[in-house]
Amino acid sequence: MAGKTMTGALALAVAGTLTSTALTGQAHAQDDTALEFTPVEMMACSFEEDKSWDDLDKLTEAFNKWLKKSDKDYTYWTFAPVFREDNELDFAWIGGWTSGAMFGKSWDNWFDDDDDVGKLFNETADCVNSLASVTTVRAPADGWPEAGVTWFARCTLEEGVSLRDAAAAHGAMGSAMADMGSPAASWLFLPALGFGDVEYDYYHVESWDDFATLGAGFDAYFNQGGWMKANELMDGVTQCASPNLYRYKLRREGDR
Repeated sequence: MAGKTMTGALALAVAGTLTSTALTGQAHAQDDTALEFTPVEMMACSFEEDKSWDDLDKLTEAFNKWLKKSDKDYTYWTFAPVFREDNELDFAWIGGWTSGAMFGKSWDNWFDDDDDVGKLFNETADCVNSLASVTTVRAPADGWPEAGVTWFARCTLEEGVSLRDAAAAHGAMGSAMADMGSPAASWLFLPALGFGDVEYDYYHVESWDDFATLGAGFDAYFNQGGWMKANELMDGVTQCASPNLYRYKLRREGDR
């Protein structure tokens, strides 16, 4: 919610079902009314010249002061790329609200008076912002860490398959991997505004406590039959590209 546009994007809590396909993308045009969504933003950023993570720390400190006064609901993280197919960003800034109503109120407050945090943001990074809607597949466990590992994978539904079917398949696969020793929280992100002409239906997002837990998942998937379970559950439902992996850090947790 700072800078050239509002920042944000990963609301862990979901509230209110969005039924307009204009706001939830092509994948939501089917009968997925049992799923719940919240509007979120996804921001990919590059540091301005001579700026670094130290400057980002200063920005988040200033932004948190603004949030304390103007938006108690907002939660956000920053993400540092580890494995990506390109080097087009230095970091991602991802956050969200518990409802669309809170999202709109926050925007109004920001444009009314940002306490010059937007200027500081523009001096720190150049960002591209998009709006998505997210639904939770597997909620984070109690005590989820403030830092960990997250991946984003672009997925395309097979013909005639609904998003609800895909959510069920991802959920079942998540449970199978948890049984093998690699528990993860997961969400589906649907493109809404600012994505352009996308060639996929949604992002599958998964998050782990640490690299050790992710590594246990690697062993389970490739050496303990996880890939066979994936074939059983996902074939004919959805196809996902190789994920991009990031380290995340919680910067501020809102009052939920």
